[in-house]
Amino acid sequence: MNDSSTPIIDVRNLTVGYGEGPILNDVSFRVHRGEVFIILGGSGCGKSTLLKHMIGLFRPYRGAIFLNGQDIVVAEGEQRHRILRQIGVSYQSGALFGSMTLLENVCLPLDEFTTLPRDAKDLLGRMKLKLVGLQGFENHLPSAVSGGMQKRAAIARAIALDPAILFLDEPSAGLDPVTSAELDQLILNLAATLSSTFVIVSHELPSIFAIADHVIMLDKQARGIIAEGLPAQLRDHSPDERVRRFFNRQVSSSTQGENATRSKESLHHE
Repeated sequence: MNDSSTPIIDVRNLTVGYGEGPILNDVSFRVHRGEVFIILGGSGCGKSTLLKHMIGLFRPYRGAIFLNGQDIVVAEGEQRHRILRQIGVSYQSGALFGSMTLLENVCLPLDEFTTLPRDAKDLLGRMKLKLVGLQGFENHLPSAVSGGMQKRAAIARAIALDPAILFLDEPSAGLDPVTSAELDQLILNLAATLSSTFVIVSHELPSIFAIADHVIMLDKQARGIIAEGLPAQLRDHSPDERVRRFFNRQVSSSTQGENATRSKESLHHE
């Protein structure tokens, strides 16, 4: 991790939602160059919503999102395209085109944004697939490879243009523990090899402890950040009971009481 004092991402006073009131209100945080930065929290807390605003898919109600010093919220035209060229995105499902080979999928950004000759694009695509351990699978369709390999191919496509920042939405979702651990190691290898910054949405605790340099935890009721720091420190020392419960996989005392009541009622009816 690079400890540069200048953040590569600077989110300031961000309020976001989809028209029915804010999902996140007045959120601010920074991501430093070279970090593996994870956005976590319970279901419905706004993790993916935050990521979608950070990559420019939606405009916030208020606030600023600086990527490499430029505010994507107000940028338009060519300036906006230049900012977006600095990022790569891998969605939860992988979002590969099923009728195209893995190599063709990886070459899509090169086809869209470069004027390189075909053989140069194919060479770069093969290099990216090799980086994620998929050499030999260039001509396979997504349906012919495993879910973990599809996730790897999606990451290869995300790094096709050598972006400074990589956004990954739930990369371990739906994977078995071994495949998930292999993907964690791939992310660490790529972070070291490419000197890229990773912003990852996840609620998978093993992955979070394995790869995160820094995390923020969102909360649905708070509509914002309730914790920030190193995962182990938050697990062991956070003053917020919600945070400790999350990292230690503990239900609340009220939930325990409700479960006990339901169990007694069930026994009574039997």
